[in-house]
Amino acid sequence: MIIILVALLVVFLGTSIWAIIDAALRPPEAFVAVGDSKALWITLIAVFTLALGLVGFILALVYLFSIRPKVSNWSGDTLTKAPPVASRRPWIYFVIWMLVGGSYAMVIVGAFSIGIFFIPIAVIATIFLVRKPSSRRGIPGLLGGLALPLFYVAYLNRSGPGMVCTKTLSTFGVGQSCTQEQSPWLWLIVGLVLLGAGVAIFIVALRSSKGPR
Repeated sequence: MIIILVALLVVFLGTSIWAIIDAALRPPEAFVAVGDSKALWITLIAVFTLALGLVGFILALVYLFSIRPKVSNWSGDTLTKAPPVASRRPWIYFVIWMLVGGSYAMVIVGAFSIGIFFIPIAVIATIFLVRKPSSRRGIPGLLGGLALPLFYVAYLNRSGPGMVCTKTLSTFGVGQSCTQEQSPWLWLIVGLVLLGAGVAIFIVALRSSKGPR
């Protein structure tokens, strides 16, 4: 299991470093030509890799599979900024990215149990989404998705904190089962903060993309 975790760490960090180096070697004009910012992508990948390694890895995948091919095809003949790709249902992409973020969160939370089974689901979904330019508007949903396992943990500990006993029925009659539960409030508050931050970033980005009225 330790070997698997080390391998995942190497893949996550290696992908982020690759994306940062690749972006750094590209001319800024190439990013302008496709409607993006070189400094913004390098900053986002670096900051989120250091603060929230998983999110930085996902952003690196977005750059490598969606932005990099366009920047690579830039010939220097034109510097015209590409028009933003509109999406009639940006909230749908937000929810989809949120589910992907929840899958990545399960990889971390259940690293020693079921988490490994979420890896192919999360990676395949990420690669599929980044191939659709309009889906990038829902990327803030990743941050909200990290809250989903926290809400589930808060639900499981809804009767805590302390020892919680429930009655059970069996062939031997009525029995009692007791478990030690944590306080659900910390899990709930952290989850709400993450979800609120994701929604706030999404709304700000959505309004900015529409431009001044």
